[in-house]
Amino acid sequence: MKRLMMVALLGAMSAAAFAQQQPKPQPQQPQQAGGTDAVFNAWDKDRNGMLSKEEFRNGWAATRSALAEQRLRAEFARHDTNKSGKLEVAEYGNLVLVKRAGAKAPAMTAFDTNKNGGLEFDEYIDFISAAARQPAPAAAPKQK
Repeated sequence: MKRLMMVALLGAMSAAAFAQQQPKPQPQQPQQAGGTDAVFNAWDKDRNGMLSKEEFRNGWAATRSALAEQRLRAEFARHDTNKSGKLEVAEYGNLVLVKRAGAKAPAMTAFDTNKNGGLEFDEYIDFISAAARQPAPAAAPKQK
């Protein structure tokens, strides 16, 4: 019996010594760039650990703007079929807003401010902004 207790005691001591030698699990770190903590910290301008209504509104507006720009860049890239970094005349003619406006669509040269024969992204944004301000074309009357 004494031997059994001694083996158990030695086993417990070995397990305790082994556990002390093992690295302790580290607490999980907050999420880094792109995570919710990074977003919260970017929005919390006064660094008080809380978001005021104004901080939330400004942060949300900035996020929406960034998402909108991302989508516009993707759309621009999709129409830049030759991957030149600009929309040339044929590519411009394939834009939905240009097709929808038809003959009333502005000439691409009206937005080609650097006169390089195509719309670069900033010029494309100017075109999109101008087109968004135009009233939608009237629907053709239904024929009986």
